[in-house]
Amino acid sequence: MKILSVLLLAVFLINIHTLAADKADGKEDQNKSLRQWYSGKLGYYQPRDGLNNGLVLGVDGITEFTKYNIFLSGALDAYIKQSIDIFQETKPQINSQQIILLPLHINFGYKLFDIEDADCRGYIGVGGGYYFFFYSLEYQTQNGIIPTSSSQTESKNSGNLFGTAFARVILGKMFVEPRLYFASKTEGNIASYKFTVNPSGFAISIGFQQ
Repeated sequence: MKILSVLLLAVFLINIHTLAADKADGKEDQNKSLRQWYSGKLGYYQPRDGLNNGLVLGVDGITEFTKYNIFLSGALDAYIKQSIDIFQETKPQINSQQIILLPLHINFGYKLFDIEDADCRGYIGVGGGYYFFFYSLEYQTQNGIIPTSSSQTESKNSGNLFGTAFARVILGKMFVEPRLYFASKTEGNIASYKFTVNPSGFAISIGFQQ
């Protein structure tokens, strides 16, 4: 798993570095067989198993092979949330908590249509990668023969594999992107409390592609 995550990170960074080094301004040139883009997006994310609905941010670097109507991309999403419920059955008395979820993935897309007069294009695709999460928790504990309350802080960092399917419709430089995530669950314990993290779910985002 660690080797896979390192490879994914390397591909992502190489793609971003290539984009930064490219002197072209990102404008379409029909004579080129290769174009490169980058994009940022903000969306609404609906995951499973207690992560709760929230905002998701994302960036990606895209290499488009215009001759074959396909593209490859490296992408990183970010979901940060405090109001979550990831514990099973027995739950701690929570004072505060936060999870940072970072899906890192590689995608393959195919261009379905290109309406030049309207500057509108549509793509569908699939991808996969590895998600990282960083969880911190402060909860109340009972100590002593005569119970007294005190706070305890714990943290957990882990991750797992996931797959994704998406569509992207671009109008000018703006786009809309619905995306499905199919993730492997991560289960574990914090103190004596069992938790489950499952990022499987649906997101719809709007963004800017340059």
